[in-house]
Amino acid sequence: MITSLSLLERAKQGDAGAIAALMNDVLQAQDVWVKATLESDCLQVMLKSPAVLHQLTCITFMQRGLLRLQPDAIKQVRAYAWRVGDAFPLWIATFSLEQDSLLQGQLKAVIDQPASASAVMPSGDETSAPSQPSMPTLTLPPPIGKRSELFKLGFVIVAITMVYFVVTGV
Repeated sequence: MITSLSLLERAKQGDAGAIAALMNDVLQAQDVWVKATLESDCLQVMLKSPAVLHQLTCITFMQRGLLRLQPDAIKQVRAYAWRVGDAFPLWIATFSLEQDSLLQGQLKAVIDQPASASAVMPSGDETSAPSQPSMPTLTLPPPIGKRSELFKLGFVIVAITMVYFVVTGV
């Protein structure tokens, strides 16, 4: 007799597809789509939305959900937030699910958007949950303007550099 595991049981075992499905159930009303893959002990989560996703809200949401699941197969999470139509992620963040790291509040992040952007995702589940470690305060860089303008500037710099090397024969 073959028994099929429930979506929740599969998520507790570290099934990336099941975790993404649970997140999608919660986030579809927020117009956010989630895909996830598991590479070794690192869960790669791709969040996509037409609006800018607030980094701290997204990370808190993922941490709380994953801490409730307690998947043994997952030690670390790397999250990527994309805006629909963009070629590059708005931000990338990596955090650990190991209790020692959570208690120390270690969060490594590469941030391209300021925290003042409107939050699209909920701050967490509305059901009662055990208290979670507080998130560290993030120091954010100043806004860099539109991503497409930055990309164009980079392209111009590369083109000018190539012309310089061709002209000088270097």
